[in-house]
Amino acid sequence: MKNIITSAIFLLLLFPVVYAQTQQPPSEKFDQYIAEVFIGDGVSQMSPETLKYTYVKKMYDNRIHFDSYSAVNIVAKGYENLSSVPLNTTYNGALQRDAVFDVATFNPLKYNFDYHARAAQVFVFDGTTTVMIIYPQSISQ
Repeated sequence: MKNIITSAIFLLLLFPVVYAQTQQPPSEKFDQYIAEVFIGDGVSQMSPETLKYTYVKKMYDNRIHFDSYSAVNIVAKGYENLSSVPLNTTYNGALQRDAVFDVATFNPLKYNFDYHARAAQVFVFDGTTTVMIIYPQSISQ
C-alpha cells in the first residue's frame, strides 16, 4: 500500500514536468498577428464579425502546438524545416521570416501552411529542437 501511495505522489509530481514542454501560441496575440498578415483588402476579410476570423481563431487556439523533440527523433522522422514553408503574402507582400524563432513571438499566420491536411504536420524551427505541430481538424469542424 505504501508503494502505491508513493508511486501515486511521484506520478502527480512528475505529470506537470512531462507535459510542461507543450505550448500553444499566445491567444492574446491573435489580433496582433492578424493585423500583421491581413492588411489592405485583407482587413475586411478578417474582421472579428466574419466567419473566416472565427474559423482561423479556432484553428489558432486549438490546433497549433509547440513542443521540443529530441534531435535524433527530428532527423529520424525527416520533419520539414520551417524555412521551407512559403510566407502567406497574399495581403502583405512585405512579410519577412523571423531571424530568430521564439515561440512567444512566433506568428504562425505568416506562413502558408496546409491547414486542411488529414494528418498532423510537424515543422522544425531551423537549427533547434523546437517543433510546431498542426493537428488536423476534426470531422465535426
